[in-house]
Amino acid sequence: MIISAVTSARADVIKKDDMLRGIDMTRAQCDVIHDTVWVGVFGRDFCVRYYLSTAGGEGRRPVVFMQGDYFGNIKNGAWVNTSDAKDINTDDLMQTADTFSEMTKTTAIYLARIGVEGTSGNHLWRKTELELALMNVALDAIKHRYDFEGFHLVGQSGGSKLLGGLIELRHDITCAVSGSGRLDDVTARSKPGDPAHSYFDVAQNIPLLLQNRGLRIMLVTDPDDKSVPLAQQAGFVSKMRQSGRPVPEFMVQATDDSHHGVVAYARLVVAGCVLGKSDAEIASAVSTMVRRSAEYNARRQREIAARPTIAAAVAGLPAPQFR
Repeated sequence: MIISAVTSARADVIKKDDMLRGIDMTRAQCDVIHDTVWVGVFGRDFCVRYYLSTAGGEGRRPVVFMQGDYFGNIKNGAWVNTSDAKDINTDDLMQTADTFSEMTKTTAIYLARIGVEGTSGNHLWRKTELELALMNVALDAIKHRYDFEGFHLVGQSGGSKLLGGLIELRHDITCAVSGSGRLDDVTARSKPGDPAHSYFDVAQNIPLLLQNRGLRIMLVTDPDDKSVPLAQQAGFVSKMRQSGRPVPEFMVQATDDSHHGVVAYARLVVAGCVLGKSDAEIASAVSTMVRRSAEYNARRQREIAARPTIAAAVAGLPAPQFR
């Protein structure tokens, strides 16, 4: 199949109220939405939406990005505070896919997570055995549709947790880049019962990762991350090293107040991996971005009182490019 012949997904707005209550969808409703797959896991059917881009090139092993969690914390099966919830414009998701494609020079896919971004289900089930299984079968369906050879995976936060589970299940992943991922979480053990309420600990299944020698795993971590502690990221690296499989962890400086958003760094790292760059070459590019981010953070601290909207300017920071 010539991927570039596929028309881009039509833009629409996904309402926050729909996502907060959970999205139900029939097969007929799913079929009329561009770039979706209808799949079933644990006796439940879902419509999974994805956003495919060839803006930077085509390839039979696309880069797949999974975003972090939405809507804040969950307590006793309900949202704690949704005051910051917003509608999602799918143009923004497509633009993210375009940027990944342009950086990596190959096909890129933004894979919508459970209950948000166009995928059906309830986002209260995020990072569960159910969502992990759903993302896994969705990748299978997409792989079959386009005759892909496999994938590269990139995650941010909750998306990185799913990445960790997927690389333990699949043997067709080449590059896997975790950004701010909770990969060492001893409180998240699988429990018998409803998979929508059962969680998994990536580090618990490291022996499965060791079996895939062709997999290149990398972590992107801001040591001052206020959302996912350093220990829950570096702990995974330590356990992998103890098992005889060192993995690089790139220490970075994010530009958000929580020091949690590292998508730009993760995009750079996966580009290096896809393009066959060495760890040293990737580290050099990352250090350039860290320096620019540090300069931006210092400037923001000086100017924030006079220019309260300066945070928006970070989007204009140029990213290093691999040649």
